[in-house]
Parts: sequence; C-alpha cells; structure tokens
Amino acid sequence: MLRETPVRRHLVVVFLMLLVSVVATYGVGSRLRLDPNVASLLPKRGEASALRQYLRAFGGTDLALVLVEGEEPALVRRAAESVADELAALPSVERAAASVALQSEKVDPTAAWRYADQPMRARLARAVSPEGMRARLATTRAMVLAPGASAHADRLVRDPLRLWALIGESTTSGSGVRVDALGRFASSDGRAHLVLVKPKGQALRGEDAQAFVSDAQTVLAAQEARFAGVSFGLTGGHAIAAATEAMLTRDLMWSSTLSLFLASLAFLIAFRRVRAVVAVMPPLFLGGLWTAGIASLWPSGLSGIAVAFMSVVIGVGVDTGVHVYAALLDARRGGASAEAAATIARRRTIRPVLVAATTGAVAFAALGLSEIRALRQLGLLCASGELLTAFAILAMTPVLGARLEREEVKARSDSWWLAPVVWLTKTRRRAVAGLVLALAPVAALAVGFVPTVADAIVAMRPTGLAPLEVQQRVYARFGGRPGQWVVLVSDHDRDEAMRRADRITARLRGMPQHVESLDSLTFWAPAEATQRARLAARDALALPDRASKLEAALVHAGFDPKRFEPALESFRKPHDGIVTIDDLQKSHVAIMVQRYLGADDDLHVAVVYVHPQPGAEHERTVERAIANVDPQARVTGYSRLDGSLRASLNADLPRVGLVAALLVLLTLGVALRRPREIGLAVLVVAAELAAVLVAIRLLQIPLHVYDALVLPVLLGITVDEAMFLLYEARRTEGSIEETLRGEGPAVITTGLTTAAGFAGLIICDFDGLRHLGMVGALGSIIGLIMALVVVPAGLRLGLAGVEDRRAA
Repeated sequence: MLRETPVRRHLVVVFLMLLVSVVATYGVGSRLRLDPNVASLLPKRGEASALRQYLRAFGGTDLALVLVEGEEPALVRRAAESVADELAALPSVERAAASVALQSEKVDPTAAWRYADQPMRARLARAVSPEGMRARLATTRAMVLAPGASAHADRLVRDPLRLWALIGESTTSGSGVRVDALGRFASSDGRAHLVLVKPKGQALRGEDAQAFVSDAQTVLAAQEARFAGVSFGLTGGHAIAAATEAMLTRDLMWSSTLSLFLASLAFLIAFRRVRAVVAVMPPLFLGGLWTAGIASLWPSGLSGIAVAFMSVVIGVGVDTGVHVYAALLDARRGGASAEAAATIARRRTIRPVLVAATTGAVAFAALGLSEIRALRQLGLLCASGELLTAFAILAMTPVLGARLEREEVKARSDSWWLAPVVWLTKTRRRAVAGLVLALAPVAALAVGFVPTVADAIVAMRPTGLAPLEVQQRVYARFGGRPGQWVVLVSDHDRDEAMRRADRITARLRGMPQHVESLDSLTFWAPAEATQRARLAARDALALPDRASKLEAALVHAGFDPKRFEPALESFRKPHDGIVTIDDLQKSHVAIMVQRYLGADDDLHVAVVYVHPQPGAEHERTVERAIANVDPQARVTGYSRLDGSLRASLNADLPRVGLVAALLVLLTLGVALRRPREIGLAVLVVAAELAAVLVAIRLLQIPLHVYDALVLPVLLGITVDEAMFLLYEARRTEGSIEETLRGEGPAVITTGLTTAAGFAGLIICDFDGLRHLGMVGALGSIIGLIMALVVVPAGLRLGLAGVEDRRAA
C-alpha cells in the first residue's frame, strides 16, 4: 500500500503531461501562425501610433505592384498589358490594370476641372484663352497628321484642346511615376512600366497573401517565358507580408535547430556521454512544445521578434538538465543505485533549479511592461518556457537517467580550466586584482564609453526580401526614394476627411521649393465639396461665351468645326455633375482610390503621401504647413519612427530594468537568504552588464529597442551561475577549489548552453532577431566569466560571509 501512492502519483503526472502535450500539439498544428504585421513592433506613442493607425487602415488592403522592365519600350508596354490581363483573370485578384485613366472617351472635357488644383486651373485657364487655344490646336493638328493618329481620333474630336492631357500630366502614382494621357504608369524612357493589382483578401492574413503571391508568381514566370528580354518583379503589401512570413518561418526553423545543435554539443562535451543528451532532450522538446502551444493562443500570431522564444527556451532550458544530470552522476559516483541516484538528484536540485528558473522567468516577464507588443509576447513566452522546461526536466530526466546509467560511473577528473581559474584568486592580492579588472567596465561607462543607440528602423524592416528589392528598383526607375511621409486625416465623415486631405494637398502643391513629390487622393477622387469649388472656378471663366472662340480657333488651325461639334457643345453646356466616391469605387479608378482611402474602426482615413526636399529645414517647413492647414492631421512614416522608438527605449529600459532587478533581488533573497551572498551575486550581474555594454561598443553591435531590452533579462538568466557557485560554497565551507571542482563544470556548461540558445539567432535574416542573438550570446559568455572571477574572488576576500584561507 505504501508503494501504491507514489506509483499512482507518477501515473497522474504522466497522464497530465501527455494530455498537455496532445493539447499543445493540436494548438501548434491548427492555430500557431506567424504575424508579418509590422504594427506589433511599434510602440503606442508618438508618430509610431500614427503609423499603427495607417497599418490598420491600409496594411491589409495595399495595392500590389508588378514592375515590368526591358530594353524595348514597345515590348515592355505589350508585356505590361499582357500581365495585367492575366492577373485580372486570377481567382485571388479583384482587379489589375496596366493603365488608369481619369476619363473615358465619352467624358466631357470641361469635367477636367474637377481634378484641377489651383496651379492646374491656371494652366486650364490659359488653355481656353484665344492664344492658348491656337497653340494647343497647332499641336493637335501635328498629332492628327502623325502616323497612327487614328487611334486618338475619337478622343481628339471630343477634346481637341487636350484638357484631360493636362490633368494626366499632373497625376502621379506615389512613386514619382507620371501618368500620360492614356493613363499608363511608365518611366520617361518607356523601359519600365508598372501594373497595379488589387488582390483579394487581407495582406496580413497569411493564407490570402500566400494565395495571391503563388498565383502571381505562376503568371509572371509564364510571362517571362513569353516575352524574352523582359523581367518582372512583384512588390506591395501582399508580397512583402508573404515574404516576411516565409522569412520568419525559416528563421524559427533554422535558429531553433542551430540552438539545439549547439546546446547539445556543449552538453555532450561537458558530460562526454551521449546518454546524457538522450536523457535531457525529450523533456526539453516537451517544454518547447508546451510553450509553442501557449504561443498558438495569441490570436494575432507570433510576431517577428517573438520568434526568438524557441531558441531562448532551448538555451535556458538545457541549464536545468545540466544540474539535474550532474547531480545524478555524482550520486552514482557516491555509490547510490540508479533508482536512488534519481531520487537524490531530484531532491538535491529541485530547489535551486526551480529558484533559478523562477529568477530567469521573472526577468523575462518584466518585458511584459514594454510598450511594444512583440517584446511583451517574447517575454511572456520565454518566462513560460523556462518554467515549463524546468518542470519537464525535473519530472523526466532523473527517470531517464536512472535507466541509462546502470553501469558504474567513473570518478570525475579535473577539467583543464580548473587550475588557471583557481590561480586567479589563489591569494588575496590576486583576488583584489581580479575584482578590479571585473569592475573596470563600470569605470569605462562612468567616463562615457557607452554604446550609441542605433537606428531601429533597420531592425524592424528586414533587408534582403525580394519584394523590398523590387521596391528599391521602382524608386530607381521612376525617380522616387525611400523616406516617404504619410499624412493621415481621420474623420467620422468620409467626405470631410477627403476635403481636409484636399486642402493639405493644395497647400503643399504650392511649395515646390520644399516638397519634392506629392501624391494624394485629390488627383483621383476629390471630395464633393472640392469638386463644387473647382467647377465654380471653371464657371467663372464663362466657357459658353468661349465656344465661338474655340470654333474660330479650329478654323484657324485648318479643322472643320462640324467634326468637333461634341467639343463645342461641351463648351456651350459645361458639365456640372459631381462624381461621388461610391461611383468611383465601381469604376476603373477604384484600384487607385483604395490606396488613399481606408477605414480604422468607425473612422474614415484619407492619406497624403509626401516627400519633402532633403534637409531638416525643408522638413520643418513642410510640417508647419501641414499643421497650419489641419492641426488634427498626423504625420508619420518609417523614416520618422526613430524618435518614437528611442523614446520607447528610454521609457521601457528603466521600467523593465528596475522591475527585473527588484524581482531578481527578491528571488535571490528567498533563495540565498544571506545578505552577503546576495550582494556578491548582485556584484556579478552589475559587472556583467557593464562589461556587456562596453563590449557592444567595441564590437559595434547595433543597440536598439529590440535588443537593448535583453540587458535587464540577463539579470535573471545569468545570475544562475553565481547562485549555484554560492550554493556549492556553502557545502564546501568556502573552499574555492572544491567549489569550482564540484559546481564549475555544470556552471560552465549552463553558461555555454544559454549562449548557444542565443547564438542560434545570429543566422536569422531578420535583423532584429540577429542583433538580439548577438547581445544575448555575448551577455551569457561574459556573465559566465564574471561568475568564475567575482565569486571566487569574493570567497577569498570573505565577501560572502566565509573566507577560504587555504592559500598556497
């Protein structure tokens, strides 16, 4: 009966572990997904919050662009038209167009005033003056006499002054691309065309983005085979989201695989027995699986930075296995049977490893205070993973080890590093020198040798993605450049939001000395109030009175006025209709409207895209102009985020660092309960953090909000080494050599496995993950070195409450 209770308890534990594993497996298989949304990497402050609103309103419905390039303009044009037709037929595409014209052949040319801002209205007024009519009709006559004129005959009959052509010359696509009278987006030399595509579904919904990209790539591959010498590139929200998700998937798979390999290698070298790896890897896998199951509960998916959780959990999770298996081997060397050794190992290590896991977990959990959702997610997952992995290893590794370690375990020989480390603190003088060297980085920081905060935009927007490279080629071909500003105008009334955006556009249009390029909804779909104002300005020109002058100008140019009766009639009765946004949403212009008009919950959001002229003074002037026209308008853009991200770092780092430090200090107090030992452990992490900051400066590792917050986390995950050495020092009554001989191998192994977990992230394509891995691996190695120097030195000097006086 006495044996039934433990057996029953073990069966319950096994059943619960299996049940949790089944549930986690289901969650990972059916719910876990990666979130390519950049918004998860943004804080909720300043211009970053405005960019979050822009991404909510437009990030999921962004237009896709196909860049068509070649050396023969006519061939490139035909290829663009062919691609547009093929893409439009895809089930994953709502519409596609190689040209977007404002007017059809049947539209009255006097309606062109609807799309004319003040400078364009001045040009239109000149065009309908007697002198302007004669000048433009002379050009029209040259067009009629040119080869291929029949293709333009109907359009010229309705609009001999080519008023719509003037409007087309002022319209851009947002990339510096001018739209000709036929509405084609082409470079000035005709060797590059753009095809605009409106995919179905949401760019930030993985299956929608992947379906469109797969379909589009199939079409583009066929078109490349058909049009020799023409290349095609795909970019836009769907393409970037699909490429980002694929990159994050690769990063998660390869980084976790490398972390597992490096941690296993360190474990294997330390114990020199494959069976040790076999005893630790199954529970480590279960801990990772359970943590991934928790990750699957996030409805928005796993963000770019949070992908690091698996590598980190592997690195810190192995630590528990190191101590448990080392204790099992020590018990076997002491003569205990395999089963007894398992019990001894669990009893001996359960308190310190759970304290160590809790210390690391609370440090990770402090990231939950960050303003950035991705970092909160990373912190909570790593905290959960450390605790779950520790539980799994404590439950399984002793049992597995007992079955694997049936044979006699040989006595452990001294490691090669033992003598040099003991020598460093053999005397009090050497111990003092060691402490001075360990604390030298603190002095370096005090005199200003600190790392500089790097540009976080690079870490947030991954480089090397094919769609982003296509985007750069679009800039190169059409004269645009990165650094575009986004001016957001939000209102509960859609037309009011559009009207306010029109006013901002009109103001900026009159500042060419400060504004390099401008792209707005008003070029395609002005607000109804804006249209009425522009048509009123047209009516002030008295076009009906100018019909006779147009007729005379036609005769003067050698045309038969009767042939141009539609144009004359339009002057006699100017078009006065207002085009609503709902009408345009049903027309061929709808594909452009969706670039400028979105929705954020119950708010309508209209945007104006602006490129100020290079220089801080131009930027300040543009900002003031926008604020004067519409104080409620918000200006954002990736180029403007650095200030917000730095502010977020300044807010997060002290808050997260203070909470992490207090929680770690509280955990150390509960675990060690001796003020001097607690003080010595704090001295270790203080020296470590100072050394890490100096090393970051020397190695020029980019430090930004996504990797700097690893620094306070290091408080919890590297203090373990000092804590275990201090535990061992109690057992050896302060003997430095015996402390290092007994616990040193395990401490070195845990330090190396933690570093291995972070090191796996260094191969990631996502810059934020790679930098995080660099800082974490560097901190783990430096933390190990500091523990091996500061703790023995403290023991030699009696800082831990006991002094080793057995100096040579």
